Amino acid sequence: MKKLFVFFAAIAMAGVFATSAIAADWNFYGSARVKTFWQNTEQAGQDDIKEWDWDLQGNSRIGATVKTNDVISGGFEYGSGPNLRKLYGTWDFGGGKLLVGQTYTPLVAFYSDQAWGSDEGLLSYGDLYGGRQPMLQVAMNNFKIALIKPSTAALANVTDKMVPKIEGSYHLKMNEALSLDFFAGFNTVEVDDKDDIVSYAVGVGAVYEMGPLKLKGKIHLAQNSGNYGLAGKGAYRSYGGDDDSESLGFIGVVGYKVSDMFSLQGGYGKAEHELGSNDDSVDSCYFQAKIDLAPGYFIVPEVGWVDQGDKAKEITYAGAKWQINF
Repeated sequence: MKKLFVFFAAIAMAGVFATSAIAADWNFYGSARVKTFWQNTEQAGQDDIKEWDWDLQGNSRIGATVKTNDVISGGFEYGSGPNLRKLYGTWDFGGGKLLVGQTYTPLVAFYSDQAWGSDEGLLSYGDLYGGRQPMLQVAMNNFKIALIKPSTAALANVTDKMVPKIEGSYHLKMNEALSLDFFAGFNTVEVDDKDDIVSYAVGVGAVYEMGPLKLKGKIHLAQNSGNYGLAGKGAYRSYGGDDDSESLGFIGVVGYKVSDMFSLQGGYGKAEHELGSNDDSVDSCYFQAKIDLAPGYFIVPEVGWVDQGDKAKEITYAGAKWQINF
């Protein structure tokens, strides 16, 4: 009798799920990406390492966007780890949208298409990137503000992390050719019941389009960027230290669309970090072509180099990314 009850209960649950799935508008998508880069790595005091970085990229993905009705929607996305990249729902309340879940924070705006490093995009070399985080976000017109899980990166003995990280952004379209992006974020936690570690980031970006030519640039300032959780080597206030680190980062990207099948892009990014009497910097430069062979299928040949800072690695690379979106 018990097994019969479980059987009918399972059928009922499947029916409910099927009805819900039919009622909602599901749009599935995927992106398969393979990197094939030759690279030469130099590091002080060690022999050079020459190798092929040939693998499925970690940011290959599969996901869906879902629309239940005029006010409720959402989405999810899994990477090839497998790892959860996104899982969120949104409520359109008329004057704006409330987002609940995990996705890119307001600090994130992709300006570079650098393919090496699983679509590095200069994110660790001068760009302002806070990643995908659990958050509550309100978006109104071109303004976003979010309360995000606080960052405790590079800290021990954290005794108070009650204040959420706060981020905001604003997209301003000046005219048909020029648009601006403004970013700001603030994070604070306490260690040993007495020491407040405050980190923040502020930045501005610009995109200018003139026919086939596109120019992009972004600059940001940050305090204790490693504690904040920004991408890259970063700099942070160490446990027990008295000095706050200061960081400056910038990127510049130039793109030119030759035809519907062929486009070019080059970019450079640099981040400088200072902590007390110590300073360090990282930078990267690349040049690429994007060749569209069919709708959703393209190859990105690219050459470039990366300097990961003092006592770290210098990498020269050449190769291509292969991508099919479906």
